[in-house]
Amino acid sequence: MRTWAEERDAGATVLRAAGVATAALDSDVLLTHVLGISKETLYAHPDTEMTHGAMRRFRELIERRAAGEPVAYLRGFKEFYGLRFAVDPRVLIPRPETETLVDAARDFIRGRALSVADIGTGSGAIAVALAVHEHAVRVIATDISDDALAVARVNAQDNGVADRVEFRQGDLLAPLGERLDVVVANLPYLRDVSFEHLFGDRTSLAFEPRVALTAGKDGLELIWRAAAGLGRVLAPGGAALFEIDPPLADQVVDLLRHSVGGGPHVVHDLAGDARVVIVQEA
Repeated sequence: MRTWAEERDAGATVLRAAGVATAALDSDVLLTHVLGISKETLYAHPDTEMTHGAMRRFRELIERRAAGEPVAYLRGFKEFYGLRFAVDPRVLIPRPETETLVDAARDFIRGRALSVADIGTGSGAIAVALAVHEHAVRVIATDISDDALAVARVNAQDNGVADRVEFRQGDLLAPLGERLDVVVANLPYLRDVSFEHLFGDRTSLAFEPRVALTAGKDGLELIWRAAAGLGRVLAPGGAALFEIDPPLADQVVDLLRHSVGGGPHVVHDLAGDARVVIVQEA
């Protein structure tokens, strides 16, 4: 019978051969997931023997990871903003850089009892994170995909805010009939050509819903469409915050300046990249 350490090392070897850059880390994560133990326990007891069932499940996950499937889908969840979110191929996996968008929204909210809309909510990560950490807000989360909203509802329930996040099915701002203080959006912003290049690289993006990733030839299609409707839904003094692809920062600033007015400004993420553009209604 193989030990934990032997299976961990064998899994890492398979992933390295498949070109997975994080082979050792992914093998650790998948093995601890299968065994239901912490990484500390894994390393403290490396000579513990694997059961046949655990070995079979682990090797199945390693093969799927070697084929490019994201670790988050293999485990069924992803941590974001200190919370756990269920994820599967119906929704985009939350990215760490999107925490910059949540931080920027919270800097504007500052504990006030404001109304917030998260458009294109996907897994509900942004909407739920804001509801959990800003106790006075009321959040509406929209998505065109019923499948995505089903996942988002589970996440609101699991994180204890199902009573403060309202989900509405529809395209971008279309489900919103009221004026709101804050609109946040992490809309698809990959250019079609970028996606085609990445898809060919066996990236995990190949397993995520394309509708949640791409936005036409210039990557701005959905941001442009959302910006066009902000005048209808933003309350006086309200703010809209968009996560962006850093190379498109200047174009998004110009777009929002012409659509809403005011002085759009850019927030940079921890890596120093332009990540969020904020515009405020006069």
